[in-house]
Amino acid sequence: MKDMNSGYITRDHGAVRPLILTQRTTAPGPDTPILFQETCLGLANDQSQLILRRYFERFSPTEAHWVEYLHTIPTAEFIQWIMTHGQLRIECSDNTPHSHVHA
Repeated sequence: MKDMNSGYITRDHGAVRPLILTQRTTAPGPDTPILFQETCLGLANDQSQLILRRYFERFSPTEAHWVEYLHTIPTAEFIQWIMTHGQLRIECSDNTPHSHVHA
């Protein structure tokens, strides 16, 4: 099986691993290959890019075939997109009269 974390940040202490969004393994029958699928979200080594990785593998004792799709977006662009399109929630400290304000 391919090294799944090669394009992501790895540090000695507190290693940053990709977030596994989905993972599925199926074995349709005794004489058919095992199918493995995984979708992960991670950061590039320099943290400048957000990476969505989709990995597919067919494995049997006689053969293995895998394909990986990498979708990237600059981290700054993605943060701007979230601020523009995401739902805003504002939370304040406990000493203010309205500690939870929804916009």
